[in-house]
Amino acid sequence: MSPALPEALPKALFATAITCPSGWQLPAHHHDDHELVLVIEGRVETRMEGKLTISAPGSMKFHPRRIDHAERALDGSPVKLLLVAWREAPGTEYLSWPQVSTDRRGRLRMLLEWLIELQRSQLPTRAATMDALLHALTCEHSVAEPGPSDLLVSAVRAYVVKHLTRPIYLEDLAAHVSMSKFHFARVFNRVTGRSPMRFVREARVEAARTLLVSSNMPLRTIAPLVGFTDEFQLSRVYRQVTGQAPGSTRRIGAARG
Repeated sequence: MSPALPEALPKALFATAITCPSGWQLPAHHHDDHELVLVIEGRVETRMEGKLTISAPGSMKFHPRRIDHAERALDGSPVKLLLVAWREAPGTEYLSWPQVSTDRRGRLRMLLEWLIELQRSQLPTRAATMDALLHALTCEHSVAEPGPSDLLVSAVRAYVVKHLTRPIYLEDLAAHVSMSKFHFARVFNRVTGRSPMRFVREARVEAARTLLVSSNMPLRTIAPLVGFTDEFQLSRVYRQVTGQAPGSTRRIGAARG
């Protein structure tokens, strides 16, 4: 069931990217405003209202206002997060929202990255656009239904992110989730609507897109960082997945900045 429209759009306070060092932890604390936090790298353990959750890359956490929660990084690794905070919107019911959802289609990350870009901009429409994007983000999260399929996608996403610079084969992914490769391929396709190897290609392209927008590194430097043999393979797969050349993405990113 779709969420009811609120009486007013939520008002974005800020959006930011945060990198936490290995060993990072926060004791029980709370905020005066709501937060959505997307895990990009690493794994985060959260304790809130007697419930423990572990969020891998691609997991979105919801921290309601004035609810105590404790967090810590796992595996001795740093953690990268994307976060947005907002004021309570009249007419919005937050109690039914999932504590954790999965960014199955990449929409949550796209919206958060856009919010962060706008946070840094001086556009006259900045505030109104951020509020509209925040509304889309909260709608996407609020109707999420976590389940076994989310755990499967999260596990695969975490493996891909960790091994992005290396060759990744179907057998590797299947072994990671303790399935035969044929059963895994069928289940993953049913859950996500795409094959595991297409998912891997899209993850590599998404990582390349982030570097194109956020850095001045040439394609030949980006290619091995995201698992391609050279800039020519990167360009070819990038066009197949996005329908545009890598250079177009870089120009769009420069224009937004």
